[in-house]
Amino acid sequence: TRSSIASSTGETGDAREALRLFTQLLPDQQRVLSPDHPNILRTRTNIASWTGRTGNVQEALRLFTQLLPDQQRVLSPDHPDTLRTRSSIASRAGETGDTREALRLFTQLLTDQERVLSPDHLDTLTTRSNIAFWTGRTGDAREALRLFTQLLPDQQRVLSPDHPNTLTTRSNIAFWTGRTGDAREALRLFTQLLPDQQQVLGPDHPNTLTTRSNIASWTGETGDTREALRLFTQLLQDQERVLGPDHLDTLTTRSNIAFWTGETGDARETLRLFTQLLPDQQRVLGPDHPDILRTRSSIASSTGETGDAREALRLFTQLLPDQQRVLGPDHPDTILALLWISHWKIKTYET
Repeated sequence: TRSSIASSTGETGDAREALRLFTQLLPDQQRVLSPDHPNILRTRTNIASWTGRTGNVQEALRLFTQLLPDQQRVLSPDHPDTLRTRSSIASRAGETGDTREALRLFTQLLTDQERVLSPDHLDTLTTRSNIAFWTGRTGDAREALRLFTQLLPDQQRVLSPDHPNTLTTRSNIAFWTGRTGDAREALRLFTQLLPDQQQVLGPDHPNTLTTRSNIASWTGETGDTREALRLFTQLLQDQERVLGPDHLDTLTTRSNIAFWTGETGDARETLRLFTQLLPDQQRVLGPDHPDILRTRSSIASSTGETGDAREALRLFTQLLPDQQRVLGPDHPDTILALLWISHWKIKTYET
């Protein structure tokens, strides 16, 4: 069927073509079937889903929000498809930046899923994972760690220790362990996780590569800067091969290589690496992406570290209004830029 072809197209990685096929299908279904036919509701669900997968999260949120009352009316509030749409709305709310609303919606949803589907249903366990995730994103690292730690034994019992969702929870436990300040334990947990991911998911799976990135980061955080640099350099080759040179994770690893190069004391090489990285980030991400603002900040800092205080001051002064516009005047990076401007002003007076 046309719906199956569209779904298969999306699953092979072509989200835009899947969206085009589902969008073409909808008016034909509406012409032949009634507006409330379940097939039409499913197509609308797929259009919303693939809209989000193409990167238009705001529009996906709008489409899911439009769809929900029709599903509640036609299918019932407790229908699994209706509950899944509520989950999609919560996720998209978080992705558009409203982390507290995402947490509120997932918390509301969990009660209904436990009642309708059972506490051990895969969708219920996934919602518990989302509650833990958005709890962390709202700034409560300890509570996120507690929730993920509570979730793990239930996933191991219901899904198996090797289920991808169980491995993801172990990754989240390691991550939030580090965020609560225990870098050595985070490193230990990620190092334990890696061989299981390599065996179950494969060495080239994106989650496996992400764990290698985390191992490299926490290695550096525990003080072994040269080993962190070595691990990131090894990782970059595999990411370029598997994900491509323009993938966000690949660009992030290049940023980490530049950063840890600086931590080993080589300011000139750091400056060179960040300067090489910037045009690629601007081409792929756009000029106002937060990663680009951080790279510009690193270029300015490295410029100062190599002894050119006046150029560092000029670069930070150029950067500040963009940070204020994109991040806001109270963002930590914006405040840090103000401090660096004061620092390099003093240095230029001294020279």
